[in-house]
Parts: sequence; C-alpha cells; structure tokens
Amino acid sequence: MKPPGIVVATCFAALAYAGFLATQPPPRPVQVVEAYALPARPVVLSEDMVTRFLYGFAPVAATARELDAKGTPEQRTAVLDRKAAEFGFASFADWVDTTNTIMVTYHWATNPDPRLEVEKAINSIPSMLTLTDTEKSEMIDGLKAGLAKVENAKPTPGNLAIVQRHLRTLKPFYELWAPPEAQ
Repeated sequence: MKPPGIVVATCFAALAYAGFLATQPPPRPVQVVEAYALPARPVVLSEDMVTRFLYGFAPVAATARELDAKGTPEQRTAVLDRKAAEFGFASFADWVDTTNTIMVTYHWATNPDPRLEVEKAINSIPSMLTLTDTEKSEMIDGLKAGLAKVENAKPTPGNLAIVQRHLRTLKPFYELWAPPEAQ
C-alpha cells in the first residue's frame, strides 16, 4: 500500500497539469489555402460542390498538413490530387480554386459593399501618426488597388445564391480563411 501522502501529491500534480492544459489556447489550424486569395480560376458553384467541399475540407487539409515538406513537390501533388479526387474534385488545384471561390463568395455575401470598408480604412489612414506621408500614400494606393481586384472578383448571382444558403455552415471555414482581426 502506498503512503497517503504520495497518492494525494500525485492527484494534485495530475489535477494541476490538467488545469494547465485546460487553460492553454488551442493551436490555430494550419492554413491550407492562402488567406484572402482570389481563385486562379473562379468556379461555377453548385449545391453538390459546396457539400463536397464541406465534407472534404478536413481530410484534404489534414493530408496537406501531413505532407508539409515531405517528398518532392510532384509526390505531394499526386497525393493531394488523389485526396481531392476522393471528394469529386478534378485535382488539388481544383479544390483550392473551389475553396477560394466559396470563401470570396462568402465574403461578398456577408460584406456586400467592399467599397464602404475600403473607404472607411482610407479615411482612417491620415490620422495614423506613426506613418510618414509616403507610407500613408502607399497604403491608400494599396487599398485602392486591392479594392479594384476585389470588385473584379465579384461572384455571379448564382454563386451568391448557393453560398447564401450555406452561410452558417461555411462560417467556420471562412474564419480559417480570413484572419480574425480582418473580419
């Protein structure tokens, strides 16, 4: 029989360790697609495609994390192409384009007038005391150029209609795609 002090000390140590683990924030998931990336080839969405994206995101993302820097780029691409194909995508590149199309469409569905957001950001730049006039000018030019890209990426009414039916389901995926400070 163990002395009661050892049992009690072990219980306290285990409890303290469990408490420590419970207070640690969960690690952020590894990004599989680039945040705010416009699709290389916008995709015409369908209900089936969004469903396949929802079911396939976790397995495809997990495969991408597992392959991170393992093997040659060709080997990684072949494995990712096979994993994306399991969910009905032509290739991993097709999966990425679909993901970015869905995320850009979600952003448009939840922020229908990006011009207002950009104008608000531009109006706040002159009051930034830590920036030089040149830096302020560059930021304003960058925001205007970014707005032009975003406006050119406006989704079709059909894509918007499909994504609007899935807003609640897509929100967690969008939060992975868009950094929290930008939402």
